[in-house]
Amino acid sequence: MSSSSSSPEAPTGPAQLNGWKDIAAYLGRSVRTVQRWEKDFGLPVRRFGVSRPESVFAIPREIDVWLLTAQGVSARSGGGADAKPASRAEAPPERRPEPLFPRGWFIRMGLVGFVAAAILFLSWFAWSARQPGEGGADPRPAVSGRAPAEWHVDLDTLVVSDARGTELWRHRFPRELIADAYRAHSMTPAPRSMLGGIVDVDGDGLREVWFLAKSDGGQADTALYLFEHNGEVRWVFQPTVTVRFGTTSFGPSWIVDRTIVTAEPGGGPGRAIWAVLYDPALFPSSIQRLDPRTGAPLSAYWTNGSILTAALDQSASPPKLFVGACYNETRAGSLSVLDALNPNGSAPAEMEKYRCTSCLPGDPLAFLVFPKPARFRTSEATGPVETLTPLADGKLSVRVRYAVSDAETFAVGVITFDPSLTPVAVDTADHYLTVYRELAARGDAPAGAPSTVDPEREFFPLLRWDSAARQYVKVFLKR
Repeated sequence: MSSSSSSPEAPTGPAQLNGWKDIAAYLGRSVRTVQRWEKDFGLPVRRFGVSRPESVFAIPREIDVWLLTAQGVSARSGGGADAKPASRAEAPPERRPEPLFPRGWFIRMGLVGFVAAAILFLSWFAWSARQPGEGGADPRPAVSGRAPAEWHVDLDTLVVSDARGTELWRHRFPRELIADAYRAHSMTPAPRSMLGGIVDVDGDGLREVWFLAKSDGGQADTALYLFEHNGEVRWVFQPTVTVRFGTTSFGPSWIVDRTIVTAEPGGGPGRAIWAVLYDPALFPSSIQRLDPRTGAPLSAYWTNGSILTAALDQSASPPKLFVGACYNETRAGSLSVLDALNPNGSAPAEMEKYRCTSCLPGDPLAFLVFPKPARFRTSEATGPVETLTPLADGKLSVRVRYAVSDAETFAVGVITFDPSLTPVAVDTADHYLTVYRELAARGDAPAGAPSTVDPEREFFPLLRWDSAARQYVKVFLKR
């Protein structure tokens, strides 16, 4: 019998096919083909005895089942084509010429071309991103696995590098920066540490870069930037608010003067960013906490003199933010103690012209003023609180700058407070008397002051604001 290429006919021959010729005739193929089908495709052929030549036989119904298997279909579809016809009734299948290109060649080549084009495009895009723009930003993606660790200023550009000094990225500003402002020396209006830094703001393990851009363009070109770890700008802070002290309005010409970064007051994993701004026209100043995600102010505390420093004490309940500043009403230094979780309001004042009359109501938790010692009272400079240091036992160390000499040395008093803000210790820093003698010699300080210093007599009484009475009370050293 013969079989079609799609399915075999029902068996009508003998129950057993004896020898290769009978098996080949049943399948309509040559002996060589069915022998190859047995070897390569598992054609069910049985053997018996050990005679030579080999004796074989097959069961037609087993062959019929095999023809329907995947191996049988594969054999009949070309895997076992005859080298020559088995009989005159069935000619060998027509062999078509091999195509020039195999099946699927164009698809494979198309995919290869697409991938190559994508690689070229991404390479070009990465190269383009590294090229500086005209008068704008020049972000360079951070090298994988390297974190920002150092920064420096190069004319109009902030350059950020890793701990090995390898440049990671850079950002170019619209105008050249004031290079001298970023150098560390004693008379810098804002220390370098308050103009730029690298810290994990979000607490997610990535280090962001904050930077205060200062240029000769004034308020319009002075702004606080927060950069992602890879150099992308997250936000820019340029305040434009208007406030009123007494009957005089100030702003929106505010300049961001310095930045203070502390732990998260509520104890979270991130960091808090505090921007200090002032109006160059006269005296108002503010410290504002900024939202690390958007740069929008979350709080604002105002005072009538320039703010120089701030420090956070998380051990207190509620956590406290200490703010050191000048205080123009008495031309002395001031200390404001704020609730760090709600640091809003303004500094108190006896005279209306020094009170913020448009700010949110609310006095600080405590407010102290450090009048100038008698020997420096005629000095024109307003003596600020320049350093605040929370101590481990809940105490607070305050450095007050009373005067400065031409030699850029300071007359400083150091006062220590207990947790209730009662002064418990006092001392002078180096150069205190040297500064006095220089100022007295040129007529900027009264002559005849004592040649030695008794700190208790020199620096006291301090003044503390009584919120209920709306006036100052005197504070002395605790004996």
